[in-house]
Amino acid sequence: MPESAPDTLNDLVPSWRERLSAAGRTLAIIARTRPGLTAGIAVMTVIAALLPPAALYVSKLLIDGVVAAIESGLDADRDAAMRWVMIEAVILAVLLVVRRWLVFQKARLHAELGFAVARLILDKANRFSLAQIEHPKVQEMLIHAKQFASARPYGLIVRGFDTLQAVVTLISITALLAASAPWLIALMLLGGLPAFMGNLRFSGDAYRFYTARSPQMRERNYLESLVTNEAAARERLHYGLGAPLLERFTDLFTGMHAGDRRMQGRQALIGSALGVLGSAIFLGGKLWIVAVTIGGRFSLGQMTMLIGLLKQGQNAVNALLGAFTGSYEDVLYVTRLFVLLDLDEGRTQGRQVAGPKPGDGLRFDKVGFTYPGAPTPALRDVSFHLPPGTRLGLVGINGSGKTTLVKLAAGLYRPDSGRVLLDGLDLGEWEPTALAHRIGVMFQPHVNYKLSVRDNVEAGLGLETLSPRAMDRALAAGLAQDLVSDLPGGIETRLSKRFAEGVELSGGQWQRLAMARAHANEAADILILDEPTAALDAEAEAAFMARPLAPGRSLILISHRLSNLRAADRIILLEAGRIAEAGDHEALMAQGGGYAAMFDLQADAYRT
Repeated sequence: MPESAPDTLNDLVPSWRERLSAAGRTLAIIARTRPGLTAGIAVMTVIAALLPPAALYVSKLLIDGVVAAIESGLDADRDAAMRWVMIEAVILAVLLVVRRWLVFQKARLHAELGFAVARLILDKANRFSLAQIEHPKVQEMLIHAKQFASARPYGLIVRGFDTLQAVVTLISITALLAASAPWLIALMLLGGLPAFMGNLRFSGDAYRFYTARSPQMRERNYLESLVTNEAAARERLHYGLGAPLLERFTDLFTGMHAGDRRMQGRQALIGSALGVLGSAIFLGGKLWIVAVTIGGRFSLGQMTMLIGLLKQGQNAVNALLGAFTGSYEDVLYVTRLFVLLDLDEGRTQGRQVAGPKPGDGLRFDKVGFTYPGAPTPALRDVSFHLPPGTRLGLVGINGSGKTTLVKLAAGLYRPDSGRVLLDGLDLGEWEPTALAHRIGVMFQPHVNYKLSVRDNVEAGLGLETLSPRAMDRALAAGLAQDLVSDLPGGIETRLSKRFAEGVELSGGQWQRLAMARAHANEAADILILDEPTAALDAEAEAAFMARPLAPGRSLILISHRLSNLRAADRIILLEAGRIAEAGDHEALMAQGGGYAAMFDLQADAYRT
C-alpha cells in the first residue's frame, strides 16, 4: 500500500528507547507551548515540597518549647513557644496558597497542552492523502491519539512535577532523619516498595488490556451513534431498530465489563495485600520511635517529628514510585501518539502551478489503480482525453470504477500505473491549491456541513470569502437561489437542528448546495459532477442539465440517468474498471452494445 502503518496496533509495545524518546518529545512540546508557565510550576513545586518537612521541624520545636515552658514557668520559654506557633501558622498558610496556585496553574497547563497536542494530531491528519486516511490502521491510530490527546501527555508532565516534589521532599526528610535516626531512612524507602511493585505490574496489564479491545470500543461508539444521531433516527424509529441496537450495546458492555471486573478484582486483591504490608512496615517504625521515646532517647517534640517524617517520607516514596509507574503507563500511550506523528505521509506535495502544455486539458494515460487489500484493480488501463470545452459522460453499474476515476481526476489518489495529466503535467507535480483552483468537484456522497449556507458554498474555495456577485453566481449554478431566499437568515442561516434557530434541509436541498459549492470557483476550467441530480426533482434536474457550460470549461458528468448524458460530446462506459465502450450517444446507440441496452432499459420504464 502507498502508506506505512503498523500491521497490528494492539501488539504495539514500545521499547525503552522509544518510551524515553516519547517522554523527551512531550517535554519539548510543553517547552514550546508555555515555557514560563512550566518554569513557574516547577519553582512552586519545589517550595511545596520543602514546606511540609519544615512545618514538622517547627512543630517539633513548638512541642519541645511548650514542654520547656511548662517545666520552667518562664515567660521567655512561653514567648518562644508562641513564636513557633506563629511561624508554623505562616508556613501552613504559605503551603495552602502554593497548593491552590499549583492547582490553578496546572489546570491552565492541562488546557494549553491538550490544545497543542490536538493541533499536532489535526495538522498531521490534514497532511494525509485520501488513500492513507481511509486506511483502517491509520483510523485506529487517529482514534487512540484523539482519545488520549489531552490526558496522557499532561499526565506525563504532571508526574514529572510529582517526581520533582517527591525527590525534594525525600532529600529534606532524609536530612532530618539522618540527624536523629538514620536507620529510619531505609525503613521509609522499604515501606514504599510493595505498592510500587504492584503498580508497576498493574500499569502494563492495563495498557495491554485496554489497547487490545480498541475494535470493541469502536463498535460501542458506533452503536451509540446509531441511537443518538439524527441521520439514523428515521430508519431506527421506522424499522424498530432501537431495541435490538440497545441489546447489542448491552451485550458488548457486559462482555467488556466482565473483563474490567476480572482485571480490577485482581488489582484490588493484590493491591490490598501490598498496602497492608506497607502499613505494617510504617507501624513497626512508629512502635520503635514510641518505645525509645519512653526510654528517654527522644524528646516529645522529636517523637512527633520523627513519626511525621516517617509518614511523610513513606508517602513521598509512594508518590515518587507512583509517579514512575504512572509515567510508565502514560508514556506507553504517548508513544502511540508519536508513532502517528512520525507516520510517513506517503507522498510529497507538488510545487508546480502550471503545465507545459497550456490548454491541453485533462488526460488519462493507461491509468490503473487498486485499493489497498483489494483482490482486483478498481481501474485498469484507462485512457482518454478531455480537451477544454468538452462534456464527458461516465456510465457504468455500481462498482465499475466511476467514483475512483473521479478521485484520480481530482488528484486525491495517485495511480498505481499510468499517468493523469493536466496541461501536460502529472497531477502529482501540481501544487495542491493550484490544482484545486483548476478543478471543481461535487463528490458522491457529498458532505452536508452543519454550518451556515455561506460556509457550505465557500467551502468550494477553502472557505475564502465570496463576493455577493460570486455567491449569487454559485447559488444560481446550483439552482439554490430560491432555497436560500426562503431561509430565515438567508446565506447566514445555520443548517442543523443541533443549533438554536438552525434549519434542516431535505436531501435535494443539500444537493443543490453541494452543486453550488462545486461552482464556487469561477476560475475552475474543469468541473466534475458525480451524480449531481440524484436527489433533485424532475423539474430541477431538467433545469440543471439545460444550463450551458461557461466558455472553455469542460465537464465530467457521472449519472445513472442516461438521458442526462445525451448532450455529452463523448460518453465512456466502464465495466470492471475498464473502458468497454466510448463515443457520443448516437454512435453508442448505433453499436447496440452495453450502453444501448442500458439506455433502452431505462427508456422502457417511461414508455410502459
